[in-house]
Amino acid sequence: MKAAAEREAGLVEQVVAPLRLHRNPQTRAHAEASARELATLSVRLHAALVQSALRAAAH
Repeated sequence: MKAAAEREAGLVEQVVAPLRLHRNPQTRAHAEASARELATLSVRLHAALVQSALRAAAH
């Protein structure tokens, strides 16, 4: 599970890295907000996939 979490974190980092390097402070702040939002969505997706798999296993 740790390796999967690290891969997901790496993916989020790849998406926002260009924004974090920007000179504009508002753009950098947007990068941080985007990273938090993507992390939240990733957790929700993971939970939904686990729930789906458990429902499928129960049938």
